[in-house]
Amino acid sequence: MIWLGLTVLACMVAVAIYFSMPKTKDQPNRSVGRAAIAVVPVLAAIGIYSFLGNPTLPAQPYADRDGERNLAAAAAAAGNVTDPNYKTDQQIRKLLNQIVLSLEVNPRNLQGWIVLARGSLRLGNVDRAVAAFARAYALSGHNPLLAIEYADTRITSQNGEIDSTSRDLVLHALGQMPNHLLARYYYGMMLKQNDKSAQALRVLQDLYRDIPKDDPLGNATESVIKSLQENGDQKVETQ
Repeated sequence: MIWLGLTVLACMVAVAIYFSMPKTKDQPNRSVGRAAIAVVPVLAAIGIYSFLGNPTLPAQPYADRDGERNLAAAAAAAGNVTDPNYKTDQQIRKLLNQIVLSLEVNPRNLQGWIVLARGSLRLGNVDRAVAAFARAYALSGHNPLLAIEYADTRITSQNGEIDSTSRDLVLHALGQMPNHLLARYYYGMMLKQNDKSAQALRVLQDLYRDIPKDDPLGNATESVIKSLQENGDQKVETQ
């Protein structure tokens, strides 16, 4: 659906470009040229979308994804033309500016808010991503996939802390999708944060057994399990 939304938006821009270009006496050649220029936004949108991510939510916390840059790095890249991501970031930024304008006209455009959230996150603007995910989640009728994606981004913005809003989002997602790996991961992290180490350890160990070997969520889960086990050993030694 997001792919379709982006394509429709790009096509609208393409039509506007086509009809805005002046006509000349050399009509056949000029028409070909106008059509060639007008199709550029469509191709650009498809290319940019590939960098914004597939709608299928990856089972890995945003904070641990290699493809996500932190805020400082994103800010530096924004003004550094030697950065390999500079042109891509610039393209995404232009697309997001267009989406912002479209959302001012139609604030109930669910797909627009989702693309704005993911694109903002790609550029390192986590605060705007959180706000956009909040709008998207409300418009979606509390879609559980958006719930965990919203929670994931919100937790990232708070340096790993799970507040009451994020907790409710995780529990909602888990209630609708009890086998969702990322929802189970954050449930274990909630238990850990609430000093329920034994329960957290069981949840994360069960999760770890279900994670595919090539899934990067496994590394994050294994790290937390080791931390919980080490803390448990230390408590036993002090008693």
